[in-house]
Amino acid sequence: MVNIVSFIKAYLFDKEAGIRQLITWFLNLVMEEEVLLQAGAHRYERTDSRKASRNGYKPRTLLTKYGELDLLKPQFREFPFETEVFEKYSRVEKAILTAVSESYLH
Repeated sequence: MVNIVSFIKAYLFDKEAGIRQLITWFLNLVMEEEVLLQAGAHRYERTDSRKASRNGYKPRTLLTKYGELDLLKPQFREFPFETEVFEKYSRVEKAILTAVSESYLH
């Protein structure tokens, strides 16, 4: 379980670092829920509904307006893991791409 006090202390000490820690934790948690839905079972659980086996994690970075986030993208043995957190091969948050493109238009 996560100790929310550590996020609060990090935020009070350094706002951007605290936000990065919180967002990193949240996005990793989102991917863990997605992997459960796609696999059809919890890690090490044996069921007839299981569609895939876990195969560790792949480190992934995502550039956001708060800085670079170091994420852990789950992997399957049987097929690629797909997530709503970022697009395939994307390393930059959509908001940053929009801001950069708008700055060239104006």
